[in-house]
Amino acid sequence: MSLKEISELTGVSVSTVGRILRDPKHKCPAEVRRRVLEAARSTGYVPNSAAKSLRSGKIAGERLYSAYIFLTRSESESADPFYDELLMLTEKELRAEGCVIAGVRQFTELSSDIGNTDVDKLITGYFNERDQHADGLVIIGRCTARALKLLKKHQKNIVLISREASGQDADEVICDGKKLAETAVEQLVRLGHNKIGYVGNCHNEARFAGYQSAMLRAGLVPDIDNIYDCSPNEGNGILAAEYFCKLTDPPTGIYCANDIIAVGLLRALQKRRVRLWEPSVISCDDIEQAQFTNPMLTTLALPKEEMAHFAIMLLLDRIKGGHKLFSQLELQGTLMSRSSCRPLAQLNEPEYYI
Repeated sequence: MSLKEISELTGVSVSTVGRILRDPKHKCPAEVRRRVLEAARSTGYVPNSAAKSLRSGKIAGERLYSAYIFLTRSESESADPFYDELLMLTEKELRAEGCVIAGVRQFTELSSDIGNTDVDKLITGYFNERDQHADGLVIIGRCTARALKLLKKHQKNIVLISREASGQDADEVICDGKKLAETAVEQLVRLGHNKIGYVGNCHNEARFAGYQSAMLRAGLVPDIDNIYDCSPNEGNGILAAEYFCKLTDPPTGIYCANDIIAVGLLRALQKRRVRLWEPSVISCDDIEQAQFTNPMLTTLALPKEEMAHFAIMLLLDRIKGGHKLFSQLELQGTLMSRSSCRPLAQLNEPEYYI
């Protein structure tokens, strides 16, 4: 499948198709990007230069490899844009290495053992449906020990990309969620905040553990009234803002476990134009939308490009027999200081209304 054929299939110009596949961050309508990426996935697109080099034998001993990609953390592809962005970067890395993407599957059942008694049947069914098995598997998100054991019956070359270590026997690239949360809370403390709230999942979540440990280390006791337990999506961020607005003494600083929650929270604050309560807001991930909130969202950026790059390096090295021991590579987040976080003394200067 060539760029021209994808162009004809999607109705998108050849130049735009090429830009999207080379750079997932290329500015274009979301629907156009979706059509192009789905066409590339379904047809097993490989860049012509890579495919020709491999097939002609210019790269001695090499061949075209293929890989599945499983997304395991979000309830739907649109619930948390972080995973959409990480998926697109992973696809880009695979194509750059001349690999075929054998299939992309949303597999939330792999992230928890609760209520997933048929996970063996789901996994077996997926692999039995394939005419030809791929050389490797990339798992983006959390994967339980039980699910990983079942996957290994079908695929021996596996790499995980996640926000926290799995502790399982598998290659993985991580950016520790607990450390990210600690850094975020510490930033609020440095700005003078001592009443800090949390919005996000509280159950078996590394970022909630990081919030708690940073609070205690700062000599602050987490107040249950300032903790809003929810799954990561924009709607829950809006609901969290409404909840905090009803408190008699709401927190002056809020740590949101995910950017998409913070986007919803800031949007709700803008809409309400609350002048007497204008909290500092900080979160994690640095999704594309984080740069377009008002005020701009302060966040801990995960090195998504590097996470995808090193994950594919590990996967291909294992496929080729380059290493046998399981490897874990931990990358660091970066504080992106923007206008949504201000010193406590400046909070009475309006920012959240237009």
